[in-house]
Amino acid sequence: MKIIRYLAPLNGHPEVGILVGQSIYEIPAVCGNPIPLLLLDSQGLEKISEQAITKHEISDVKLLSPVSKPRKIFALAANYHPHDKWLDIDVDVETPTVFSKPITAIIGPDETIPCHAIATRVVEEIELGVVIGNPGRNIPVSKAFEHVFGYTIMNDVSARSLGFSELRKDTPSKHWFDWLNGKWLDGYCPVGPWIVHKSEIENPNDLEITTNVNNTIKVQGTTKRMKFDIQKQIAYLSNICTLETGDLIATGVVPLREGQDETMLNPGDQIEGAIDGIGILKNTFGYPS
Repeated sequence: MKIIRYLAPLNGHPEVGILVGQSIYEIPAVCGNPIPLLLLDSQGLEKISEQAITKHEISDVKLLSPVSKPRKIFALAANYHPHDKWLDIDVDVETPTVFSKPITAIIGPDETIPCHAIATRVVEEIELGVVIGNPGRNIPVSKAFEHVFGYTIMNDVSARSLGFSELRKDTPSKHWFDWLNGKWLDGYCPVGPWIVHKSEIENPNDLEITTNVNNTIKVQGTTKRMKFDIQKQIAYLSNICTLETGDLIATGVVPLREGQDETMLNPGDQIEGAIDGIGILKNTFGYPS
């Protein structure tokens, strides 16, 4: 079962529905806000969908980001072992490296990732997104999945040209990084195409991820290569601040194959990020029309 936001024909404002197969069962009285649904379990969602009066076919609507204004967007850096042969090797990392993105970075499926004059050397980073359901603080690892509503796909678009200057690399802060520069630009966090309820994902820590740019595979891997799995991410973050319903966690990007260099995006490039059990997030990089 999937939560979906969309624009329906002859309707000028966003709606929220439950997607079953190719049919959308519209949920009234939520005013385009999916947050109330993220507190329900799969049985609650099923009951609501059975009471829906309005129904659409997915081919008839325009998809929007499934969560438009989360209170917080977290993202993890360097959270994957580079290669499968490293899976059983301990890494000298005590805690996840976490940064944030603003809600103005969010766009939906099929929207254009804008070219900003300030940003060059832009790359895509397709990642598994975790959507928080029940809020919580100081969540133990063993209880982490109780606070997950479901999963989506996120693209942590990054401008490599906006990192630290060479002068700052020798300062005491050199082991930390200011991610605002290259990560916070408007439109640099596509999310979608929907949220899949956790009951439909048997093991989110073992999902195949594939990134295609212009129909060429650029990245292919699996979430089982994460250094910090989803439970540990939730436990760590919830010890820093309260996780709230609708908060998003981008769990990190699969590294490139050994010896492979990043390919910078050019206007017109078509990006498709696919995650097993969730779907495909499609966007174009370029100047908005």
